[in-house]
Amino acid sequence: MDKTSLSLFLIICLSLVVADAYDENYRSSIAKPGAPADQLQQFIDFACSKIDCGPIQPGGACFDPNTVQAHASYALNSYFQSTAACKWQIGDVTSVNPCKNWRRYIGLINTIINK
Repeated sequence: MDKTSLSLFLIICLSLVVADAYDENYRSSIAKPGAPADQLQQFIDFACSKIDCGPIQPGGACFDPNTVQAHASYALNSYFQSTAACKWQIGDVTSVNPCKNWRRYIGLINTIINK
């Protein structure tokens, strides 16, 4: 697959992910773009002592993408869902579910790229 086709495909996939994960009635907290990785990791460590972080462990439903940003979004949202508290320094409230269907699309993209 040439670079132009691959770029177009990735844009389409990301559009599907965002459209599929958006729900105007759903509220979540996700990591702010550009939030310092060390602060995100500190929050993950804190939140995972209070909530179930199994889904962001290897093999978990929200492990991929395996980034501090993505895992912090899961932790921020899980903590927000259980306490209604958002850590405003590193998180924002949104209508995008940070876990919904990411694994399915990431798997599809990896399959196509690796062909």
